[in-house]
Amino acid sequence: MSIALPGPERVPEGPKRDLLVRLHELYGQAGKPATRVISRRIDDENLESVSYETVSSVLRGNKVPSWARLQSIIVVLCRMSVQRVDVSQELVHFNVLWRRFDTPEPVPVARPLPTRPYPAPLPPLEADTTDIVRSVTSRVQGPLPARTVRFTGREQLLDDVESRLARSPETPLILFGPIGSGKTQLAAEYVRLHRDRYAVTWWVEAENADRARESLLRLARSLGVDDNDDRRPIDRVFRLLEESGPYLLVFDGVINGDVRTLIRTTGGSVIVTTRNGGWARESRHAELEVPDLDAGESAQLLRKQDPHITRAQTARLVGVVGRSPIGLAVACRLYREQGTSWDDLADRLATPDNRMLTASPGRLAEEIGAIAGRLTADPDLLRLLTLLLGFGPSQVWRWTLQAGADRDVAPTVGRLLRDPDGLRNSMRILAGAGLGRRHAGGDWIEIPAIIRLVLRELLPAAYAESNRQDVVQILVAADPGHPEDPRTLDKHRAIAPHVRPAALVDTHRPSAYRTIRHQIRYLFLIGDLQAAQQLGREAESALVRQEVLAPSDELVLLIRRDLASALRADGRYVDAYRLTEEAMDHLDARADHAVALDLARSWGHDLRIAGEFQRAYELDEETLRRNPAVFPDDDFRSLASRYNLSVSRRFLGRFREAAAADRSDLDRLRAGRGRTDRRQARWANALAEDLYGLGRYPDVVELLGPLMEAESGRELLRARRMTGAAFRRLGKLVPAVEQLGVGYQACMSQLGEHRELTLAVCMSFGNALRELGQFATALHYGSLAVSGYAAAMGADNPLVRVAGANRAAVLLAAGDVTAAVPELDEAYRVLTARLGEQHPFTVLTAVNRASAAAMSDPVSALSWSAPAYRLAIEVFGEDHLDTLIAAAGYAADRAARNEDDPTAPSLDQVLATLRRRFGADHPLVTRLADGGRALVDVELPTG
Repeated sequence: MSIALPGPERVPEGPKRDLLVRLHELYGQAGKPATRVISRRIDDENLESVSYETVSSVLRGNKVPSWARLQSIIVVLCRMSVQRVDVSQELVHFNVLWRRFDTPEPVPVARPLPTRPYPAPLPPLEADTTDIVRSVTSRVQGPLPARTVRFTGREQLLDDVESRLARSPETPLILFGPIGSGKTQLAAEYVRLHRDRYAVTWWVEAENADRARESLLRLARSLGVDDNDDRRPIDRVFRLLEESGPYLLVFDGVINGDVRTLIRTTGGSVIVTTRNGGWARESRHAELEVPDLDAGESAQLLRKQDPHITRAQTARLVGVVGRSPIGLAVACRLYREQGTSWDDLADRLATPDNRMLTASPGRLAEEIGAIAGRLTADPDLLRLLTLLLGFGPSQVWRWTLQAGADRDVAPTVGRLLRDPDGLRNSMRILAGAGLGRRHAGGDWIEIPAIIRLVLRELLPAAYAESNRQDVVQILVAADPGHPEDPRTLDKHRAIAPHVRPAALVDTHRPSAYRTIRHQIRYLFLIGDLQAAQQLGREAESALVRQEVLAPSDELVLLIRRDLASALRADGRYVDAYRLTEEAMDHLDARADHAVALDLARSWGHDLRIAGEFQRAYELDEETLRRNPAVFPDDDFRSLASRYNLSVSRRFLGRFREAAAADRSDLDRLRAGRGRTDRRQARWANALAEDLYGLGRYPDVVELLGPLMEAESGRELLRARRMTGAAFRRLGKLVPAVEQLGVGYQACMSQLGEHRELTLAVCMSFGNALRELGQFATALHYGSLAVSGYAAAMGADNPLVRVAGANRAAVLLAAGDVTAAVPELDEAYRVLTARLGEQHPFTVLTAVNRASAAAMSDPVSALSWSAPAYRLAIEVFGEDHLDTLIAAAGYAADRAARNEDDPTAPSLDQVLATLRRRFGADHPLVTRLADGGRALVDVELPTG
């Protein structure tokens, strides 16, 4: 049962509610799974254990757990989400919310911010300040930095600043972030929006204590304090500010701690902007990191420069310069000055030799250049910075760097990486100088894209071959191995953003290609199929240009296999077929070694999708026979081979054999130790398809009931589909349509329209709508299935004809025999030629062709219904529902011609059997009893 967001009366507005609201948004994106499911998934992911009671308590707002437990809940909800979610960004955002609640700032006794001009203060008792008090009866508002013409978005950040200052007005708020992140503009925008709430607002230039003091003295003069007549004018200013009403001071550009002595907040508020995130942690302050613009804000800003910029151009440019306000502003300036296209600008910026950013340097390049110049005094800092520029503009983890300490890297790099404390300190200094973002604990550093581009132009050694090789050595050393082990996923995730910037595919070494192969597989496993395909294609091209690995090398074949898996999972079945076929040509498929068997399993899948069911069955049977020579019986690859063989059996109608094998494996999984829930769900779905093929529909519903409650993702979609199909056969038509309709929409959003499972669910949905009598809608989905199978698998694929036969059943049900007969004839012809007369798909098509004949040419009906009935007995068995439907048609055709067949049941006998099995109110019983014709259809197995 899902948990609703508690109302404000239970969890009032504040830090706790902010965190809870965001958590419920993520909970909703994950489909509001049961708390037991969330807890079990946390255990499966090897995260910090959280009981389902704790999960429930957190969602109900009863408690806020430790960060470790909250992190486990967030990670699992992100991975269960129907949308693509950046787990790292979510964790950063939640950590900010959690810290705000976990260590709340003390709330001093302070007057609320007024919404109208603050009244003039009463004259103080001290006679020497009377003149000063009279001079501030009106507001004092100092000048602000000029507002950039392209200031965009930041509404949520501005709201966050407002809520923080409202909750704790006398706690300094530190806005921090690297160069160009928009700290100054954010603070200035806040002042513009809210200055009327304050008696005094003043902007303090605070690069150092002297400049800050000068700015405060200007404020003193604006307030009427004569700094020549007072030894401590700044003290008098703050005393006056305290007495005058709420004030807001912005200390902009703080670098060193010497400014801290000038920051006072009694009776007012202070905002500080700084590049140094560590500065705020050295004393009691509230902190807020200023992130880059989000994707929408970035596009919005660029469209202010050029309303005609396309999405592709935006994505390409942002991929080069990043989403920092300064990066996008610089790109817009260069676009205007250079008179070039966006695509050309992105290409030129990405190449350091073009010196687009430093040839005629603006303020950004000068600022970064000055910082880099100061770093030359410390060779270790400069070397680390140079090394980091060889990675991508994403988080570079300290453990990743240290993994390369003992590899074949430059001696100076090795020495740097072998000193953990020195490495952590150097990362702190670089981030504190404004060149990057840094993890609070020093675990990672990230150099924003635009800063990276400028530095790569200033430091040619960053893109020298020697530096690239050092980065490659580090990435290869950090590779944790095969990503099938869920414990390695975080490390693969850390490596992923740097594979392409380091040009790993062009490093012609087996170790580099092994890391590439693991990355392709990792991207596939997390569902980023486009990235997996892109990296796989790049690896394919690179392998053609190298001479280290032969086309038949194990690593080359595995890269192709993993690329084919990504293509197949993305619905690009024809491309996957060709790629696997090429890989098989370079391999002795009969060889008993792991690669041969891995490829054979993939090849069997491609053959099934291509409609070559018998060939796939023979290959899967041979692969399983060879398995014991390479893999133990309990190895996941042995289990996968048994699973594949069962799928092939189902496609041939050999449901009894498949059910026996799948039942055995499911029992073993349930009896075994370890975390096997996901495999259990997969085998339960497989067994359900076997039982459906055997006509055991109540057993299907019973078996899948637990999955419908507890599962998520693809296995839930499979369970929903077979439950809906079984409901339909049991006469529960409305629940069937509901299940299949929801399942189809979920498949479309989670998988895409041309995926194998989506197409199967689409066809099942059309079948159910036909039974419910909604013929127009059923025909729509039947046609979608026909065109979808043709687009995904090729127009000559037999599954296109299966979908056509199902669509023809809709036409027959609607009375349009003229349109149905040609489609049935073509389906029967192709299926007979490709699969054989006794294949279940062919037999079912023949049964419906007999019904079409009875409706259009009754004389010829027996020539179809008699052999169709005999074949149905042979293929499905005498008591199968589809055989009974064929028998009913055959009996009706005999009755129409006054012919008898003592070996076949009469219509009365068929109806008696149906009543006993399904009840008198089953729609099929009613239809046949009223003289109607019952139709059959195909429910395809899924892989």
